Amino acid sequence: MFSYTFFLSNKFISKGKEHFLWFINLISVVGIALGVISLMLVLGVMNGFSRDLKRKIIGANPTITIEGHPFIINYQELLQLISKNIKEIEGISPYISSQVIYTSLYYRIGGVLKGIEPETEQNVTNISEFFKNGNLESLNDGIVLGSELAKELEVKVGDDIWVIGGIENPVQKKFKVSGIVECGVYSYDAVIGFTSIKNLQGLFRLNGFVHGLGMKTDNIYRSQDIAVKIKNLLFKANPENDYSVSTWIEKNKILFAALALEKKAMAVILILIVLIASFNIASTLTMTVFRKTKEIAILRAIGLSSNEIRKIFLYQGIILGGKGLLSGLFIGGILAYLLKRYQFIKLPEFIYDVSRLPIELSSTDLFFICIAVIGIVSLASIYPAKKASSLNPAEALKYE
Repeated sequence: MFSYTFFLSNKFISKGKEHFLWFINLISVVGIALGVISLMLVLGVMNGFSRDLKRKIIGANPTITIEGHPFIINYQELLQLISKNIKEIEGISPYISSQVIYTSLYYRIGGVLKGIEPETEQNVTNISEFFKNGNLESLNDGIVLGSELAKELEVKVGDDIWVIGGIENPVQKKFKVSGIVECGVYSYDAVIGFTSIKNLQGLFRLNGFVHGLGMKTDNIYRSQDIAVKIKNLLFKANPENDYSVSTWIEKNKILFAALALEKKAMAVILILIVLIASFNIASTLTMTVFRKTKEIAILRAIGLSSNEIRKIFLYQGIILGGKGLLSGLFIGGILAYLLKRYQFIKLPEFIYDVSRLPIELSSTDLFFICIAVIGIVSLASIYPAKKASSLNPAEALKYE
């Protein structure tokens, strides 16, 4: 009986002589479609922001770091121990990191100076891909600055700057700007500077010490489990070691938790748009019941049960919701493709850390949208369907 009731549902929706009912049906479909488009684009943008930030943060930083308090003295032994016993580690490299003051001929700005080994760092981060000028070998010749930091200092490749570092006995050294890097995260590019680890060890007289080891894992989402294995290995090797092991997730958990919460909040708010549109469907079906009283009574009189009448109006609501859902998915998909392909919406980098509006649709979000729309529309159709099924054919035809 499904095909028969479904056919009648379509007949009630079709234009025919009831131009008014057809028009309000159209309004209901448009309302659902707009809600779906809004959901798709907003969730896509939130996914895009999250994925873009993850890519840039992970590309510019190790997935796992071991830090000494304040130094790691025997870092070569530690490096070999981890490489030999933790198979999930794809690359490992030592680093020195310190808060410093950058001074040019025009400005003085606080920032971070990181000393790395050019030969091993490319196995841990994607810094080699971020160079706008120079390359990893430039680290041995001087200092490489973040693009925004270079702009603030008003320096370019070949200029001299002074670096002031240290707490108890501050030291100052002149470096030549040998390169510019840009990872795409404004807050990172505005403070960071790089040089070779040997240059920084000489500046702070560390005598072969380092601040930490950076590592790259084969699976970034298993970083927490791998970090636990490293902690156990270090404790087993020497229980008196005072090292802290942290992951990229721990260091950025506040940022990504905020993004996840914002995505959920936006989804709830936009679901309300679909909910409001579903009231249009409920009112449309209720009006259809009263406008089609004669037809309903005739269907009951020729033998259709109240359950079959209920199905007709439930199907009608689902058909309207389905049309709105499919239209919204189609139009939203086209808009998302255009936004991703041509990136015609520009953003201020100093606010959003990205210059273009990122968008990334996931199958999980699309499934959520479909289930939410069909569920809400089905609930909105229950009352009108029940009203139609309880109609008494004798009363309905009494004055016809």
